[in-house]
Amino acid sequence: MTGILHENLWYENTGFRCRRCGGPVYKSDLPEYAYQCFTCDEDFYSFEVEPQGDRPPPRIIVARRVDGITLNTDLELLLDDSGQPIIFADQTKAEAFLLEHGVDAEEMAHMYFVEVPEDTERFLEEIMIRPGDE
Repeated sequence: MTGILHENLWYENTGFRCRRCGGPVYKSDLPEYAYQCFTCDEDFYSFEVEPQGDRPPPRIIVARRVDGITLNTDLELLLDDSGQPIIFADQTKAEAFLLEHGVDAEEMAHMYFVEVPEDTERFLEEIMIRPGDE
């Protein structure tokens, strides 16, 4: 399942979207609400959201938790040869790439398929540790 890392917490995609901005909503941290939209910074009841429908699947980067080491907000990202995260068109393509490169199903079960928002550059700045930032 895909999701996002927001303030160092993992939120799985719910299959619903915000009626205001059209972005994905995630399970709310507040017990009185069902969902929250990080774009609008708003919590919603279940009747205030709608199914994602025919919306194209989100672009994905692949990450995994690193035990005892904090990289990229506690996640280690799959990087290309230049040190940049590989952004896949969707989770299916990311899984195919991993399988082609020797990652088995058991290892894949421990990986996160992190949704990449439209503001890709800002998102990457937030999750990447640059030399000297540590």
